[in-house]
Order: sequence, then C-alpha cells, then structure tokens
Amino acid sequence: MEKTKTKINEIEDFADVNSNIKLFGYNPATNKTGRVSIAAVQNKIPYCGVRFAKANSSPVGEPIGDLQMLAQLPSILGLGGYLVKNDHSRQKLASDTHFKLESGGTAKLDGSMGHYNWGWNIPYYYATWEDDTYEYEAISTAPMSGRWNYRIPVASTACAGASALDRTNNILVNYCNRTAQYRGGTNDNSLDSAWNTMLGKPVVNVAENLMQQYAEKNGDRWGSTMFPMVFMIGALCRIIFHNRNIQAAYNATLTSDGLHQGGLGMGVDDVSSSFGNQYATVDIDALADKGDAIGVFSVDCKDSAGTTKLTIKNIPCFYGLKNFYHYIAEMEHGCNMVYNSDYTVTMYAQQKWTKDAVVTDTVKGMRQIGTAPAVTAANWYFIKRMNLQRMLLFPTELGGSEITYYGDGFYHAYLTSGLRGLLAFGTANLGGIAGNGYLSGFNAPSVAWASGGGALCEAAEDWDTEPFWEA
Repeated sequence: MEKTKTKINEIEDFADVNSNIKLFGYNPATNKTGRVSIAAVQNKIPYCGVRFAKANSSPVGEPIGDLQMLAQLPSILGLGGYLVKNDHSRQKLASDTHFKLESGGTAKLDGSMGHYNWGWNIPYYYATWEDDTYEYEAISTAPMSGRWNYRIPVASTACAGASALDRTNNILVNYCNRTAQYRGGTNDNSLDSAWNTMLGKPVVNVAENLMQQYAEKNGDRWGSTMFPMVFMIGALCRIIFHNRNIQAAYNATLTSDGLHQGGLGMGVDDVSSSFGNQYATVDIDALADKGDAIGVFSVDCKDSAGTTKLTIKNIPCFYGLKNFYHYIAEMEHGCNMVYNSDYTVTMYAQQKWTKDAVVTDTVKGMRQIGTAPAVTAANWYFIKRMNLQRMLLFPTELGGSEITYYGDGFYHAYLTSGLRGLLAFGTANLGGIAGNGYLSGFNAPSVAWASGGGALCEAAEDWDTEPFWEA
C-alpha cells in the first residue's frame, strides 16, 4: 500500500503541547536520525493547569499545558485513600475499594492499621501567575521554569472530610471505630442503638482551638484543617475540573481530551434534624466501598432490622475524598484574621508547618499575607477574586453570585477590631455559598458548635508556604 504523503504547508499546528510530541533530529556523532521528546528539548518537565479570563464572570476556565498530563494527573500524584500511621508511613488503599490495600490485603479503617486518610504520595509543585488577560494555576512534578513555585510535600487529610475524637485521651483521629470511646457528633449516648447513632460519625461541638491541640497529639506535623491543605484541595479541584465552582452540577462525560467538566454538585443533603440537629450525619467509612471514585453518591441509614430509615443523597466524592465541603464547617489552623478600624480585614498565616505547636489564639509568629476588602454591613458576600499567594485563600474582591466567579460566600462581620479565626468549607444547610472556597470570619478561634468539626491532616515533611523562583 502506498503511504500517504503530506506537504509541509499542509501540516496542522498541535492544539496542545504535551510530552507525547516527538521532534526529529540528526546526531552527527552517530550519523543517525531519530526522535526526541519535546519535553527533553525544552529541558523541563511538562506542567498542566487552568487559566481564567479576568474579564469573564464565568467560573469555567480553560485547561492549559500538557492536557494528557492533566487527564492523568490524579494517577500521577497518587490521589486517593491511604492508611497513614503517626510516623507518616503510609499504605495505599485499593482504587476500587478502601476496605482493601492496593497490595491486596484487607484494610481495617477502625484505627488498628492507621488513620483513614486521603491525599497524594509524591511531592509536586504548584504555581500561580497572571497577565493582563488571564489568571493561571498550574501543577508539575518538577519546578516550573520562569515561575514562582510552591513545593507541596507528601500529605493527607481525613478521607471522610471530617474526623473522630478519641474521647478517652482527647486525640483527633481518622478512625471509623464504632465504640463509645470514639462516639462522634455531640456525644449523645442515648442514640447508641438507634439507626441515627453517633457511633462511627465525625465529632462536632468541640472548641476549634482544642481540635488543633488534639490533632498534634498524633505527632510532628499533624494538625486540624491546616490552611495549606485547605488551599491545595481547592487548587486541585480548580485545575482538574477547570472550574472555580465545585458546586456546579456533576457531569460524568469527559471532554474530547479526556478531562473532567462541571463540578461535584451542591453537596450532601441537610438531614441534621434527624441527627439531633448536628451535622455529623455520615459514617466515616461511608462510601469506602467506592474506593478512589469521583462522582456523587448516596448512603442508606438502616435500623438493626435492616430497614432503610433515611437515604442521605448528593455526597460528593473527589477521588475518594468525601464531604469536603457543604457538610461540617472547620476552623483553619496556622492562620487568623484581624478586623481593622476601616472595616478591612488583615489576614495572617505562619510560613512553615513544622513539628512546632501551631498557635491558635493569636497572630504572634504569623506574617501578614494581605487584606480582605471593607463592606457596609455584616453579611454574606459572594467572592469575585481570591488571594492565591502563600497558600492562604481569602477574598480580595467581592461581588458576583452563586454561579459566577468563585460562586462561594465569605461572611464579613463588619467589625472595627477583634481577632477571628477563618472557618472553611461550610455546613450542609448553607446552599450555594458553601463550596470549597467558602470562608467565614465571624467566629473566634475557640468556637464550639453543633455544625463545626475538624479534619485531621498531616505532612510527611515541613510544608513551606513561601515560593521560590525557578529560572
């Protein structure tokens, strides 16, 4: 069969540049002609990411960089479930079920084999920049040339979106242990034998500053909802979905490039009234049988006879991470905010997450990151632009709506003084303001309420939130 010939002027440009593209070259030393990867010619590892047009109010962005890498990013980073011990050693859970190890053995999520966590298993790099037209976010497995890079260490957080409390020893844990020692919710023992039991559920109604102290009892670099972890969950969602609004409807259909589109829906149903008016309604090991799935799921709550008493719907799952927004509000740690006399809000955060104890009730030892704008009344405001520097999310411009820009809400307390903590993620009754960019500046760092809990997280090494320049 005669081969089809193509003229040089008929060759089309590639729509995207990725690591599969090969260039032809000649090596005079060996007198050979061959192919070489474009990444090798560029002398850098490809990156992938997203850009958002500044003039466009749509939350939907445009994928950039190596689109094949972007399609494979979850597997490249190892996103999914892990069993993590206090010394930060970890075992990957199977992708099809978290009741099994990737190596094939049985996985127990009750604490006997470690914490039931979600995260990644390689260090990687994040960069953000902007020009006159776009704002960019990108990820690579090596520092990106010509950019300020943040190194992201191996790390993980609560796979259930929120954590349990060892009430005997006051230790925050990611166990699904259905004994009284780990009773979740508001610790109502009268429901232990009921279908809406608090056994096996995350804990709420514990002072948020104590959540951090209880987390640190696990060892070095364990914390409760540490701010860089909150930041990277949001960044991964924005990049993988090329969408700032995680509450956009779920769309199981991939693009022609094999990329996700849409979001993960509004979030879990508000069934708090059936659980003592507190929001810890889903078992920590619920949907563990789905493994590292992505999508929206439901769970049935059954009584001892096996009768379904209630179905909890619309549970978001991001490669195995469940209920990480619109479920239980969580105070971020390692950062705080101070209201000013002109109604602006100054944001502070520590530079490094190390083995040192994290301060919770002061900005001492923290550095000033930036300022949120003033308002004219205490209220919820939709977020138009976010700070993406030094891994601390906060609004730099307000405006928009539930379906534009970030699509999430920020509660501005309209104060002229006072220290406040920064609540993240929101609760199941808050509707469209409570995506993974939700923030509230109303409460002191010591707040305790039936809607608030914490997510035990860890980093395998010190996490520096100061970027470095890669030439």
